[in-house]
Amino acid sequence: MEGEINRSVHPIFTRDPEDFMQYLNKQVSVLKEDGKEVTGWVYTIDPVSESFVLLSFTDDKTQLDIVMGPSVRQVSVLDENSETYKKRIEAMFRPPEVEALSEEELEKRKNVLKSWLLKNRLPVQVAGNNGELLSISDALFIEPPYGVENCRSTNEIILGRIQGLIKNMPSDQEEWC
Repeated sequence: MEGEINRSVHPIFTRDPEDFMQYLNKQVSVLKEDGKEVTGWVYTIDPVSESFVLLSFTDDKTQLDIVMGPSVRQVSVLDENSETYKKRIEAMFRPPEVEALSEEELEKRKNVLKSWLLKNRLPVQVAGNNGELLSISDALFIEPPYGVENCRSTNEIILGRIQGLIKNMPSDQEEWC
């Protein structure tokens, strides 16, 4: 009918993100609408476009495939051992300075910074899937290796103030400058 409004709702509002989370770090086979099949380890899935980012490993190379959401017809899990390539996948997308630090050093940096932020009466909490982020009221996140350049926020005022606070952290508080 003419003048009728299309009231269809985008799938992001009806599909549970947990549906996608079940595939993370698992080896899957994605059947596309053209009949082709793409196999790889799931790095991430965009919940809006429903596109899959897959990594495949051979002895001498790593291949990245992006399967666009509209072309996905079926997803089958081939290997559920999410730990098989998890560290290798995560290492590919970490900044080099994070790779140079041990897990103990990163944990120490996180705790020193958290202590400094708490001392300044900020509501800081540990966040992220693996507890790797520091979060201040869900308005700002600090990623490893927990420096000024690792702060993420859409609020420029909060971002500037927290970065200034980190820059002014006393050297006896921040042994890893």
